[in-house]
Amino acid sequence: MAQTEPLHAPAVRRLTRILETMNAPGSRLRSMLSADRDPPLVPPSVDARLADPELMTRGLAAGRYTAVRRSLLSAPPDSEAYEAWILGQVRALVESARGPLCFSHSTAALLHGAWSYATPRLVHVTHPANPHVRRRAEPDVRRHHTRLSGRDRSTVAGIHVTSKERTLVDCLRTLQPAAALVAADSLFRLGAVPAEVGRVMTASWGKRGMVQARRLLEVCDPRSASPGETVARLAAIDAGLPRPECQMVVSTRSGDRFVDLGWPEVGAGVEFDGEVKYSGGEFGLPADVLRRQQERHEDIVAAGVDLLRVGWAELSDPQQLGFDVREVYEAALRRSSREIRRRAA
Repeated sequence: MAQTEPLHAPAVRRLTRILETMNAPGSRLRSMLSADRDPPLVPPSVDARLADPELMTRGLAAGRYTAVRRSLLSAPPDSEAYEAWILGQVRALVESARGPLCFSHSTAALLHGAWSYATPRLVHVTHPANPHVRRRAEPDVRRHHTRLSGRDRSTVAGIHVTSKERTLVDCLRTLQPAAALVAADSLFRLGAVPAEVGRVMTASWGKRGMVQARRLLEVCDPRSASPGETVARLAAIDAGLPRPECQMVVSTRSGDRFVDLGWPEVGAGVEFDGEVKYSGGEFGLPADVLRRQQERHEDIVAAGVDLLRVGWAELSDPQQLGFDVREVYEAALRRSSREIRRRAA
């Protein structure tokens, strides 16, 4: 009797094909095989028992140090508040650990260098046995206990973490959908292997959240270039639209253009505009960036694509965003149907 393949097997094959295409010699998407950021640095600890108390007090008042539990930690420079807080907690837990521990779930995702979006302010630690720590004593820490195989463990800058694949599956099944998909897309960009993700999915059968994990794996796409694109894609799918194609190629009068996500069969697309590209620096003068964006937009529309532009403000209401994307999709579908009938007449 033939063995039935796991429900997640088609998603694993699709993701394998996408990554093979991205990694092919000459692929214009090859540069996307990273999350465009280095893994964050866990700050070194400062032994408050040996340091000068007056200098430590001044450092705390000036924000040069952060007090976490019984340790004094040097604050990471130029770090987001969420990230800095998580990294400080990681150092404190490492310093105070009495036994083996491994950071997991969204904490491991951050340490691997993955994107985060609307992620709860919690530190996740996995132990080989129940540590018997009351949650009330550590409201910001979630301790899990399970024996991790060698394939499910890794290290980042000397810190023990779950592997990218194990981390990806844990995020898919425990985070809210948008946060989970953002982490998963970037972990695939960072090198998570689809076949290994499939193994972890199979081994996790029956765990809480696996129904969500399978659904979200179906819509993962490492071609997503930012958290904003990922969240917009999920909003479209949640509104009942077919899974869009990331980095949809549009042939225009100025050459091929990439649209963040779209449906080439009907000629509809969505572009996410983060504010970073208009901030100057490596992106050039804001006025020049705006002009190039407008020219690009006009080229794509002239090529017959109905295009919706969204930003962070629209992501704050994903249901309304889904309705807006669906409206653009349906308008493009009607136009496409009219053109097919006209050509057939």
